[in-house]
Amino acid sequence: MIKKKSDEIKAEIRKISNLDADSESVNQTLKVVSPVFKSILTKVRNLLNVLPPSPAMAGIYTAVDNSRGVWKAPANTSIASVISPVVKLTHDDQEDLNLTVTGKSVNAIRSFIGQGTIVWGARTLDGNSQDWRYINVRRTLIFIEQSIKYAAKAYVYEPNTSNTWVLVKSMISSFLNDLWKLGGLVGASPEQAYQVEIGLGSTMTPNDVLDGVMRISVKVAISRPAEFIVITFQQKNAGIIIDWLNF
Repeated sequence: MIKKKSDEIKAEIRKISNLDADSESVNQTLKVVSPVFKSILTKVRNLLNVLPPSPAMAGIYTAVDNSRGVWKAPANTSIASVISPVVKLTHDDQEDLNLTVTGKSVNAIRSFIGQGTIVWGARTLDGNSQDWRYINVRRTLIFIEQSIKYAAKAYVYEPNTSNTWVLVKSMISSFLNDLWKLGGLVGASPEQAYQVEIGLGSTMTPNDVLDGVMRISVKVAISRPAEFIVITFQQKNAGIIIDWLNF
């Protein structure tokens, strides 16, 4: 019986070299008669389906930018068509990745029960800096910087006078005001969210004007993600707190 099965397997294997053989039929037959062949195919398939995280993250960046904006951290977002991460990290595993002595944080892709595979981190490699700790903060400033820089090109070689300064200030203020309304900047009012300064005695000296230099100062308050949410629960009985918990 064993020899007969062995001969059948060898016969099917010899068909592979036959140019006229139906590859799909041979494949299906080998799956049935050879558990080893089926096991090898499973392992090969698993290896072929392992994808690097970079293209998935590029897609998530684009999707978040389109739906919310660059000021929204590309985190707490599920990755579509993914079964699970190759390496399953726990909360304790990620703690050493997220809060490192060097500040070079690693944003983990983790699997949560009932939520699927999620990007769980939004830090840069400058994690020890309060200014550039978060990805969305850095990207928002780059977005603002590039947008204003390209818009200001229209005023190159324009008269370096108060009329031009008013136009430039109005243009930048309008752009930042729209950004504030969308949630990219923080502050109860536009004055708290951003400040644009330009003009003689403010950002320029008479020598700057003679040298053909127009200086613009832009200050912005960029929103930061709520990376840690602290919730306090209190149980009250007849107005008296009898128990409390902190998370």
